[in-house]
Amino acid sequence: MHIPRIRSSQVRGAFHKLRCVYAKKERAAKKTIPGMLLLAQSITMPVHAPVAKMSRLRPSVATDVFESQSADFIRIRSMLQKVVPDISDDFVGQIIETSERVKCEPDDLAALLYRESQLKPDSRNGNFGGIGQMNKHSLRLSINLADKDESAKKGISSIMLEKFLSLPREEQMPYVRNYILAMKSVYIRNMEKHLSGGELYGLFYTPGRINKKFLSSANDSATAKLYASNKKLDYNKDSKITIKDLQHIIDNVKATDLNISYADAKK
Repeated sequence: MHIPRIRSSQVRGAFHKLRCVYAKKERAAKKTIPGMLLLAQSITMPVHAPVAKMSRLRPSVATDVFESQSADFIRIRSMLQKVVPDISDDFVGQIIETSERVKCEPDDLAALLYRESQLKPDSRNGNFGGIGQMNKHSLRLSINLADKDESAKKGISSIMLEKFLSLPREEQMPYVRNYILAMKSVYIRNMEKHLSGGELYGLFYTPGRINKKFLSSANDSATAKLYASNKKLDYNKDSKITIKDLQHIIDNVKATDLNISYADAKK
């Protein structure tokens, strides 16, 4: 079978077109997905690369870099824009960055925040508010982590809850990031552990019981009150709320509210 030889001029022409496309959004790319610039500006392919290597099933170098740096960003942005049209590239970038820091799927994090607040920074539920439904205690934990960890200081300042609730979602996200990191360090301890959607939700719901068989139960005197105020989280209606229940909740938000399937999330 004859495979036509790819000319060097064709390769240069293809990359010239890519540079033109991405040059128009260079400013946004630098802030959110610098990996996209790598595709347009830094990737080079040997002009005389053997045809046999180029015909392998494995994606090209350009495809690898593009997918690893920007596929999640494009997918999460598209997903969130369906329900929050004014979502910014900055915020989507923070979702990706936070998921990498806390070691969870960006889809799960986006679904959790959307379920808790519909991503409305002024959302209130009793003493809790903001995109991550923070309260005075969780806000203080976020600020304390920044005081102890240099890498957690980005975007954090010492503020009160009311001030926090007046911030746009982009400025609330660093506090949410720090809260998850703080809870993971205390209750899971292994910071390299990849969190499932249910575990991520559990760190918000009742972090102190993240390693128990159930998070709350109507039949457990110590957690019955907590269960009663969160009955809707009992997905299988067995009078207990577990990590599996919370995983089902997250998956349901992705499949319905955000219209994303499990297969889509793995692309």
